Amino acid sequence: MRLLFASAAVACLLGCAPRAALTPSERGAVLRDARTEGERWLEVSVRPYHLADGTDVPALAPLPPPEWEIGGHSPPAGQVLEGIIPAGTPARIVRIDFPVGPFGEKTRHRDTYVRLQLNKQTEAVLIIDGALGSESRFWDEVDLWLTPLPPAAAEEGWNEAVRAAVKEKRTLSEMPPEAVVAAWGYPRTRVVHFSANGRRESWSWPGGLRTADFQDGRLAESRAPDASGTGP
Repeated sequence: MRLLFASAAVACLLGCAPRAALTPSERGAVLRDARTEGERWLEVSVRPYHLADGTDVPALAPLPPPEWEIGGHSPPAGQVLEGIIPAGTPARIVRIDFPVGPFGEKTRHRDTYVRLQLNKQTEAVLIIDGALGSESRFWDEVDLWLTPLPPAAAEEGWNEAVRAAVKEKRTLSEMPPEAVVAAWGYPRTRVVHFSANGRRESWSWPGGLRTADFQDGRLAESRAPDASGTGP
């Protein structure tokens, strides 16, 4: 898992470049690349999310709103469903619906809906900001959700307790940062401090109610509005 690169991508997606829809040529390039994409795996354990806009398959929610944002705005109206789709689930892109049609007309949603086939059986929608501004930024965003690394490689060094916690979207003391990402998704902010006591890193997610603090690369404490943190 490319944690440092992806964290930088998170910061950039939140405000580095002007927000704009992809051009027709960029949309065409994305569709061509998607047709040649190999199998990927979910990088984050997610919950199914029923979309109120009539989409016939659920979306993938890393956290419930308002802790889940898409490009700085709220996700489409809907409801989090029961169950967890764990990180490491095989995923393949089968269709991409942009917020503009082939002739520039607006569609019924403001974001890009990336339809995935999971486990070669069920389908779900990955919702990507519809105004990322470039083809490369689109794929950077996809990379925050889907990894080319099979579970054996992505979870290298994790013990069974960590693997079980990730599948249940929980955190444990001493978890590596990559496992926290797999359980909760990428944070909105990430601050690093150095002192005589070592390297301290603080993460927070949208809304500020979910936080994680690492000491020298291991989770020292995490807090959440549900029971998935290590602290009260």
